[in-house]
Amino acid sequence: MRYETMSLGSNVIRFPVELRAKPSIDLLSEVAPDSREVELIAEAFGFEPPDPDGRGKADRAMAETISRMDLPADPKERRAALNAMLKPLVDRAVAACGEARQVALRSDEAGEKLASAQIEGGYWLAPLEDAGRVRAASAHRI
Repeated sequence: MRYETMSLGSNVIRFPVELRAKPSIDLLSEVAPDSREVELIAEAFGFEPPDPDGRGKADRAMAETISRMDLPADPKERRAALNAMLKPLVDRAVAACGEARQVALRSDEAGEKLASAQIEGGYWLAPLEDAGRVRAASAHRI
C-alpha cells in the first residue's frame, strides 16, 4: 500500500475522502478547492484558462432547464430530485479524479526512479526519462 503525507507535516497521512464518504454534490461543494488555486495550478501546467462567457452560458442553460422542471414543493424532496439529476455527473467526476490520481502516482514513481538512476548512473537512464515524459504527458490529457 502506498501512502502519501501532507505538505504541512510528515506525520499526517491522507485518506481520500471518496473512500470515507459517499460522493454527492454536498460533499463536492465541501471539498472543492478555491478556484484561484485551481487556476494557478492550471497556469503552471500550461493549460488555457476557461472561457468565462462559455461557463456563464452553460450555467444559464442549466438554470433554465431546472426552472422548467416540475420539482416537489418539499425542500428535502426537491434537493433529492436535483441530486438525482446530477448523480451521473458526480459519478463521472469522481471516476476522472480517481484516474487522474493514479496517473499522477505513476508519474511520481517514474520521477523517483529517474532521480535514483541519475544518482547511480547507468544505461537505463534514457528509457526512464522517456517513460517519465510519457506518463507526465498522459496526466495532462485527463
